[in-house]
Amino acid sequence: MKTAILMANIMATIAPARFRAIAAKRFERPRVRKQSDTGRDFLETLDASWIEGPLGRQRIYSGGNGPSVFFLHGWEADAADLSSHAQNLMERGYRVVLIDGPAHGASQGHAATLPQFGEGLSAAAATLGQPFAVVAHSMGAASSVFAMSEGFVKPAAFIALAAPCSMDDNVSFQAGSMGVSERAIALIKDGMESVLKTPITRFDIARDAPAMTARALFIYGDNDVIVPLGAGEKASRDWPGAKLVIKPGLGHRGVLRDPGVLAEVADFLDGVRG
Repeated sequence: MKTAILMANIMATIAPARFRAIAAKRFERPRVRKQSDTGRDFLETLDASWIEGPLGRQRIYSGGNGPSVFFLHGWEADAADLSSHAQNLMERGYRVVLIDGPAHGASQGHAATLPQFGEGLSAAAATLGQPFAVVAHSMGAASSVFAMSEGFVKPAAFIALAAPCSMDDNVSFQAGSMGVSERAIALIKDGMESVLKTPITRFDIARDAPAMTARALFIYGDNDVIVPLGAGEKASRDWPGAKLVIKPGLGHRGVLRDPGVLAEVADFLDGVRG
């Protein structure tokens, strides 16, 4: 890893245009990773169907009766990541809809961006009706807020699990923690903006928070090395009535399965449901 970072920093210095182009390509192309088997048995009990998403067919898994809850995973993951939360809520009287984001899981596409994840969530709302709640992890949470800010998804409740607050800040945090140089980080951001066709500062939960109407719960683990703990404070501070919960000892993915987090989410939604 150290050698790769060193070479990246050198390339950013001697061949900045080439480095920027590589960064732009990698930004929108998720790596193919073996996903966890945990939760796939639950997915198999649900109805698997398709909706038309921004990049073609998009896989959804649905089941249960009651107010609908949409689930959106993070980058380089799939619907199974949120299966523990979905199963718990279905048993408590909710209809669950788990979404494979564009270019992830069984959904079509080879490249995707945060706005396209938001468009995929919006497509689910347009096809299935507006959800009572959205539960999303990591980048999926940031893209959900984008969709909400554009008025396409209008839940009564929103649960953000380990959500990055600002795309700009999170790139700096992740790349900086790996030893990427400031010059390289600037080129990475420039490459991202060339793909997005808009400044990355547009994608900031704190920017959109004051206009949000959904009752929100933000949950983070204090051992998260992907999203800084301060992101939760920034994201929730100006969101009207938002609740912030920090779970000791949990990492970025720990919030997906931890029994205490499952209970926190379910109790919060029951409270909103009344």
